[in-house]
Amino acid sequence: MYESHFHLNQTPFSIAPDPAFLYLSEAHQEALAHLMYGFSHGGFVLITGEVGTGKTTLLRNLVKQTPEDLDVAFVLNPRLTVRELLETLCDELGVDYPRGASLSVKQYIDALNRHLLATHNAGRGTVVIIDEAQNLSPAVLEQVRLLTNLETDKRKLLRIILLGQPELGELLARNELRQLAQRITARYHLRGLSREDAYAYVIHRLATAGGSSRIFTRGALSRLYRISKGIPRVINLVADRAMLGAYVEGRHRVSARLVGRAAGEVLGRRPLRRRWIAAGLVAATATGVASAYFFAPASMPASIKPAQQAAQTPARADASPPLDDPARTDDDPVTAAAAAPDAIDAPGATSPAPAVPSASVAPPSATPAVSNGPPQRPSMSTSQTQRLAYQAVFEHWGADLGQWDAATIPCNFAPQVGLQCLSRTGSWSDIRGLNLPVVLELWGQGSAPYYGAVTAMNGRELHLHMGQERYQVSQADLRDIWFGSYVVLWQMPPNYQGTLKRGDRHATVRWLRNQLATLGTPSPQGAEPTLFDAALQDAVVAFQRQERILADGIVGPETWIRLSERLNLPAPKLEG
Repeated sequence: MYESHFHLNQTPFSIAPDPAFLYLSEAHQEALAHLMYGFSHGGFVLITGEVGTGKTTLLRNLVKQTPEDLDVAFVLNPRLTVRELLETLCDELGVDYPRGASLSVKQYIDALNRHLLATHNAGRGTVVIIDEAQNLSPAVLEQVRLLTNLETDKRKLLRIILLGQPELGELLARNELRQLAQRITARYHLRGLSREDAYAYVIHRLATAGGSSRIFTRGALSRLYRISKGIPRVINLVADRAMLGAYVEGRHRVSARLVGRAAGEVLGRRPLRRRWIAAGLVAATATGVASAYFFAPASMPASIKPAQQAAQTPARADASPPLDDPARTDDDPVTAAAAAPDAIDAPGATSPAPAVPSASVAPPSATPAVSNGPPQRPSMSTSQTQRLAYQAVFEHWGADLGQWDAATIPCNFAPQVGLQCLSRTGSWSDIRGLNLPVVLELWGQGSAPYYGAVTAMNGRELHLHMGQERYQVSQADLRDIWFGSYVVLWQMPPNYQGTLKRGDRHATVRWLRNQLATLGTPSPQGAEPTLFDAALQDAVVAFQRQERILADGIVGPETWIRLSERLNLPAPKLEG
């Protein structure tokens, strides 16, 4: 309904568990690691969490990474009898058993055992995933435990993952289920997002939908966190209704007031008001009629991005000035997108970046004083703060800046000194995982961003370069000015031409094979060492799982960064 108003490609806050919108906070990474453990080890893995914390979304993401040699059975409706559970498992795994016959529990177990032995002998494994497991009866849970007795002399034939609400932990604590509880080899309780992760979660979903990171004001984000207590599903419900309210009122930014009203409608914390819904439906009808004229292909404005391009390069600002914001100055936020283009997505591909207004920037003094406490916005333009922030990071890399003139975009200059820019939206835990200096996009009271560079981190203490000043600050000092957008500069491998994936032929593939072998994840050398084949893809997936990043077998910027970190290649470190 409001997508075109905010220049979005899709609805950003749907409550459907879409893996494309997955935001991995530190807690979600831990939960995902436990789920991956359950894919490779016998026994039980238990994941609990409050309603709406993202358990099912994590599960959907995990399913996308299922190894080819693993059979997975899902039980999504756990309100079953023992016989119904066994029949469901047989159906999910393709076990052959007499249909229409009234089988005993033993007959189902025997059929399952024959099937599991056959798949084991064929080199395959089997995982059973039971969602909403708090709804299982004690009798069914006991039968689930007995299924893990199916084993060979050396290993269990069945791995079981239980997901459920906190009541599941209470259920397993009952005396009659103590045998099952003792077989749980890994357990994790997923809590709501922290404040910083909640802010980054909202911005991540907006960026994934192709929208601006500034749609929600600082006050709106703060109120949204207080109302939701960091529960992703509640964030989605309230944020979606708040954006509808902004659309109906003709605003391009969501305020704290709109978030409060949205919470009242969605969560029932105040009398339900239907005005937004009714007005939204009327406006949507009018928009549908008008779109045949205003959005005809022949007359589409050049400023509107194609959907594919917008999805690849998240917008940093609205395509038109916000109705409730001051008019933009020369320091337009679109310079942020120019300074932080997405990394190359395919070998040999490049992405042109818009020009940043040139600025004459004086170099920082040799030994500037270090200030403590919240930093103050420098009295200079956006492009000046941007250049000084990148300069601080380049200097930590030991880059020769002699060829960098004022008219060259920082990320266009980076390849000249062997570096690449990677633009991300995330949290401090994400930055800590990369362990490299970063440039932060900061927002104050004005309509344009400014920039700072974090070059060192000690716990929650940060060393910040901003303008010509240096600050020793805490993460809390940046809470109200940083909303998750950052750029990390990373070192390219030899002969780098972009992301590598199965089927690519390139000299860098040979280097990749050799480096993975030194880390203990070798791939057999085929007839063509420079060909990215299936064996190398398996080695990459194994490395990615070890690093707890998306295991898609594609060697993109984050995989290159993690690989460089494990190889201990020379690089400036945030920590250590």
